[in-house]
Amino acid sequence: MKETPQAPRMVTSIWPAVLLLAFAVVMFLIARGYSATSARFPAMVAGAMIVLAVFDVWSRSKIPGAQVVETFGGTGFRQREMMHNPTFANQAECLGWIAGAFAMMATVGILAASPIFCAAYARLRGKLTLAVSAGVGIGVLIFQFAVFEWALNYELYRGLFFTKGGVNAW
Repeated sequence: MKETPQAPRMVTSIWPAVLLLAFAVVMFLIARGYSATSARFPAMVAGAMIVLAVFDVWSRSKIPGAQVVETFGGTGFRQREMMHNPTFANQAECLGWIAGAFAMMATVGILAASPIFCAAYARLRGKLTLAVSAGVGIGVLIFQFAVFEWALNYELYRGLFFTKGGVNAW
């Protein structure tokens, strides 16, 4: 049987989950200060993060039922999906992708940034062909437009460059 590498204690401790929970609570509280329409999406994301973070904290603790949550939730660090320890550079690169996505959303809007991000990620990180990556981006664009713009009649954020007043509005 192959020896399973141990994940660092800094990763397996309860603190990453507690920090995520704290971030989600702060995000939820900030979203409450927005208008009802503007707060809807960030509040839903924060709410989902809070629920998942609570389960994560629970599975990492010694609270009764933690083993059940770990087993059924797949949160254990000895599970085959968790058998890798990414390097700091790999983690930093992932954070860079996230920061880049947020920067694109802020500047050119969600409708344009999401398909570009998904296509670029599929091409550069997923090493998919250019045609498949473009298909991913087009699929995301069609999905966003059909669900949000057409079916829900919900105009997605257009970004600083394409919003009336643009950068001056900030």
